[in-house]
Amino acid sequence: MSNKEIQAVTALFWNNYTSSVTLTLISYEYLLQFEKEVTYVWQRRWSLMSWLYLTVRYFGLFVALLSGFWGGLVYMPEAVSRLIFSILRVL
Repeated sequence: MSNKEIQAVTALFWNNYTSSVTLTLISYEYLLQFEKEVTYVWQRRWSLMSWLYLTVRYFGLFVALLSGFWGGLVYMPEAVSRLIFSILRVL
C-alpha cells in the first residue's frame, strides 16, 4: 500500500473510533437521564416546550446513530481533515 492509502485507512479508522465513542457516550448519558426525563417531561401535560425538548434531545441521538453506522454526515475537505488529525495526533 502506498503512503497515501495508509493515511486514508488511518483516517477512516479514526473516524470510526470517534463515531463509536461519541455514540457510546451519548447513549450512556441518555440511559443515566432517562428516569428524570420520564418524571419531568413525559408524565407532565404535553406542551410546546415538551415537544421541543424531546425533538432536540432525540435528534442528537438520531444524528449520532447515523454518524456511527453510516460513517459521517458532514463533508469535510481533505485539508481540514488533515489539520484535525494532525492536532489529534499531538494530543
